[in-house]
Amino acid sequence: MAERIPPPELRAVTAAFLAAAVKFVVVGGFAVIANRYVRATQDVDLLVPDDRSNDERCASALGALQAIRTRDRRPADLELVAASPHLRVQTDAGLVDLIREGEPPLDYATAAHSALSADLGDGAFLIAGLETIVAMKRLAGRPQDRNDLLALEAEHGELPIVRIPGLDS
Repeated sequence: MAERIPPPELRAVTAAFLAAAVKFVVVGGFAVIANRYVRATQDVDLLVPDDRSNDERCASALGALQAIRTRDRRPADLELVAASPHLRVQTDAGLVDLIREGEPPLDYATAAHSALSADLGDGAFLIAGLETIVAMKRLAGRPQDRNDLLALEAEHGELPIVRIPGLDS
């Protein structure tokens, strides 16, 4: 029988990352929800800067959440965090995806600049704004991402499109 993974708990994840002073922006399904399209999500996605000291804080937060990499059950330590452009872990608070920043507009600074602010009781944190969500969804291009874009367009009207290196010529 497969192990049951708990549903994603945004508050528990953000509380652990705030307690460890991690720089992060919530992206993915919870950011789509914050931008007024309510749907289910299976994980908490966090965009983090490519920064060694932030990696150390990420490893600390993941340790507090008892994080293990999903594919091989390896504990999410500093070495694993620092070496992974995308790290998917199972935690006590559900699945968490750490996504290392890319080139603008998918870098931490750009995402943070246009982000929304939220507080679930443990301190303020950033959630990706519409421009960042649209850019990330366009780049990923999976069926769920295309559905999110259609729903966000129905809610907001014409979506903000920024040029993405490697996707737009």
